[in-house]
Amino acid sequence: MSDFKLTFQEEVRRLARKEVKAASETLAAQQKTIRELTKRIEALEKKQAVPVAQKADKPEEVVVPAKSGKARFSPKTIIKFRKKYGISQKGFAALLGVATFTVSHWELGKNRPRATQVAAISALTKLGKRKVVALLAEKAPAEVAKKPAKAAKPAKAAKPAKPAKKARKPRAPKAAKTVAVPAPAVATDKVISVKP
Repeated sequence: MSDFKLTFQEEVRRLARKEVKAASETLAAQQKTIRELTKRIEALEKKQAVPVAQKADKPEEVVVPAKSGKARFSPKTIIKFRKKYGISQKGFAALLGVATFTVSHWELGKNRPRATQVAAISALTKLGKRKVVALLAEKAPAEVAKKPAKAAKPAKAAKPAKPAKKARKPRAPKAAKTVAVPAPAVATDKVISVKP
């Protein structure tokens, strides 16, 4: 019985060592992968650091409001804004730094702008006409040049007086209808007239 007990214990130890060895090999492989990924991330961060510094020199294309509250978006807002200030879709797109078809899709309700773009749209709608025109002249001078100056509206000509209505001829009273009523049992030749 003691031989069986020793053999069983030895077998359990052997299997435990085997499991520990397999687990440690897996752990070593995972640690190696982590080290390689860390090196790749550091290399990518170094590459990314150069363009970020270059982008910082350029002025921002998007107008961002000072407050960062949630702004609502409605396609009607863009349409009303553009009509109010007489801006084309191309000019509005230039103000926000997006493509013209993007503005078209927003107005049709096919797409929604991103949160930063919604904030920029909200900021634009709060600006006065002079500031909007100045921004448009800065970002898309061709759009400002296309817009013709508003001419004064010509005064409306006075409408000619309508001719007086012709007086109606007085109607003749309707003639009384005569209806023959059958004679009662007593013979009389009377005609009774009934007015409608």
